[in-house]
Amino acid sequence: MNSIKESFDNLPVAVCFFDNRGVVRLMNRRMLSVGAELLGSGVQTLNELRRALDTPPESIERLDAEMGVYKFPNGTVLRFVERQITDKSGGSYTEVTASDVTRLVTLQQELRKENARLEDANLRLKRLYDRMPEIVREEETLAMKLRVHDDIGHTILSARRALRQGESMEAIRESAEAWESTIELLCRANSMGEPEDAIEYAKARAAELGAEVIVEGSAPKDGEMRHIFALAIRECTSNCIRHAGGKRIFARFAPYRGGWGIHITNDGKVPDDEITEGGGLSALRRRIENAGGIMRIKSRPNFALSASLPYGEENKW
Repeated sequence: MNSIKESFDNLPVAVCFFDNRGVVRLMNRRMLSVGAELLGSGVQTLNELRRALDTPPESIERLDAEMGVYKFPNGTVLRFVERQITDKSGGSYTEVTASDVTRLVTLQQELRKENARLEDANLRLKRLYDRMPEIVREEETLAMKLRVHDDIGHTILSARRALRQGESMEAIRESAEAWESTIELLCRANSMGEPEDAIEYAKARAAELGAEVIVEGSAPKDGEMRHIFALAIRECTSNCIRHAGGKRIFARFAPYRGGWGIHITNDGKVPDDEITEGGGLSALRRRIENAGGIMRIKSRPNFALSASLPYGEENKW
């Protein structure tokens, strides 16, 4: 019998039992200590224990009234649970336990801090995502200016070589026209405003450059998809005007299981050789592939660019 009492006293959980009148009948050593901190003396009745838990002393902090969680002065956190039990003879008792949940509460607090850090990181990422179109436009503008700079440098060198080598006026005139076309393209692009919709902007940009974008099919509603497809239209428009001498760009949209696709052609001349991707097309390919998509280019029987983009779970229609 003494061994049973000793084992009961040494339980890590504080336990006590009250009879149907609310008088304490059995209590282990751990609950005696807890009761002394709550009441300043030993626990005698269930009601006085309940009152002490409803209005604990200042030294004990109630962390969660509904769950019965309290923090004691030594930093230990206990959860009090009350339940009704019946013995073999039918006697009714109330069992009160106080389990040590310090580790669980510490982990919960760490989890809340981590969630707060994640929420802050998500907020920063959202702000960055919201600014992404602006950042991309700045990158595209810089890339365009670099290409124009290269074109101007090339035409200047061509004109200088023509003058030094005494080439015909026709050759010199062609170099000058190329230079003039490049500068005009830059001036028109810089003078345009940008509407909110990326595809409408691509069409307006083409119109400013003297071309027409003819859209077939239904374009995706997702903003990031529309922006990437609009970049493809703009790059194809620029290349059509500069290299193929075309005036009409055909962009056909089509959804497929898991994403959206675009197929772009033009009415310009067929490329003389297989197309070698330069800065613009290479940058477009990286952008599409980074978004999980695929881009294909062919030169025969006419120029065509095809691209497909998958959409995430939140963008499934």
